[in-house]
Amino acid sequence: MSTTTEPCRTTFADNVETYQAALNSLFSNKPDDTEADLSKILHPTFEQRDGEAVRDFAAFVAHIRWLREILPPGSVNLTVTVFLRDGNQRAERHTSTTKTSDGDVTPAETFQFVELADDGRISSIVEAVRRGKPFRDD
Repeated sequence: MSTTTEPCRTTFADNVETYQAALNSLFSNKPDDTEADLSKILHPTFEQRDGEAVRDFAAFVAHIRWLREILPPGSVNLTVTVFLRDGNQRAERHTSTTKTSDGDVTPAETFQFVELADDGRISSIVEAVRRGKPFRDD
């Protein structure tokens, strides 16, 4: 008797709590671990598009690594406020604040449209970000 095994599928994008945790993890670990961290949530064919750039997996890893290098640990606080699912597609809105080492805090609102690969990892993100005016957190 033969058995068929299902390929492993990650489920972090199946609910708002784990999706939010995955987004927050982008900014919270060591720069040297960036590629390994992102490989868990992004498919190798990953592409990200925003108003500034189009990044493939390697370029996105480099971008996140740079952010991890310049931002103090725990400086990005992100909260998902809208989370919609339709098959392998996700649409979400999140608000965030980013605190720099000099004490400036920049609020932002991000709208993401996400496509998941069959294994549950993100294969593409199209996003729009509205950044607010930085303020001093004293």
